[in-house]
Amino acid sequence: MTYTNIFNANKYLRTTVKYVGRYSSVLGMLLIFFVFTLLSSNFLSVRNINNILSSAAPLFLVVTGLSFVILTGSVDLSTGAVASCTCVIVGLYIGEAGNKILWVALAVGIGAGLLNGLLISLLRIPSFIGTLCTYSIWKCVALVLSGSFNKAIPIDKLPVIAWSRVTLFLFPATYLIALGIYLIALFIERYTTMGKGIYAVGANVEAARMAGISIVKAQIAAYLMCGIGSALCGACYALRTRSSNPSVGDTLNLLAMAAVVMGGTSLAGGKGTVATTLPSVITMVMLQTALKVLGLDAYWQEIVFGIVLLGAIYINADRSGSKDVIIK
Repeated sequence: MTYTNIFNANKYLRTTVKYVGRYSSVLGMLLIFFVFTLLSSNFLSVRNINNILSSAAPLFLVVTGLSFVILTGSVDLSTGAVASCTCVIVGLYIGEAGNKILWVALAVGIGAGLLNGLLISLLRIPSFIGTLCTYSIWKCVALVLSGSFNKAIPIDKLPVIAWSRVTLFLFPATYLIALGIYLIALFIERYTTMGKGIYAVGANVEAARMAGISIVKAQIAAYLMCGIGSALCGACYALRTRSSNPSVGDTLNLLAMAAVVMGGTSLAGGKGTVATTLPSVITMVMLQTALKVLGLDAYWQEIVFGIVLLGAIYINADRSGSKDVIIK
């Protein structure tokens, strides 16, 4: 084999990997959908589809917010803890306060997002370290409020959250809410100055600064979106499980990160879109459901998701040598 043939084969392989990376979320969703349709006659049942969409709603919310942070080239490791905290708050107090407690959960998300944004943008603390510290804070808050126990919402208070079980055709109410927030996020990303600023900061911080873009505002906005998504995710888990589970977000960080990267968003920042989070979330939920059906332990599931994340990072990596993956 000549050098020219080797070069052409390598070029073809790079091109193939590039296109697979671009459409990995859609291809993954179609592959899993096709395989399980063949393996199970009940996979396309109304009940199963409704269950998949209901399970996807919380992850959909957190992944939509996390995408903005990843687009800036940073990371947020506190998403799972914030979700656990708001799950506990909603689960414990919705019986007494009613649905108004959801506004408290939203306020917690805004506070968590602002805290992370200020730590990273103003104090210049690396996002990996800063959000790891806030993860510990929110996790402790969840454990203190719950007493480290998973408490169910009292049966006589369940009518308060009956609306969360309503379905419109195949779509659960919680999924429709998540879809609405997703569309708002997509509008912000594509048509607002804030969205374009987030892209610019992720692509090149110095160029963005020279163009007059506020780095601080862009980073705070990204973490604010992530905090809101994480908080609503936790509230959604409380409504779905009808309980206040302080450990509901323990595996959320890895799952959310895998879904974002599978959607084509680069960890280096400046590349990707919120739009591709929809098929990637459905893919991850179907994979999670499949692993449960196969009887795999939760720890083995994390191994699988870790492998998926590594594969997604490799496929979506920039091999031009123009940009290294550096978490800011």
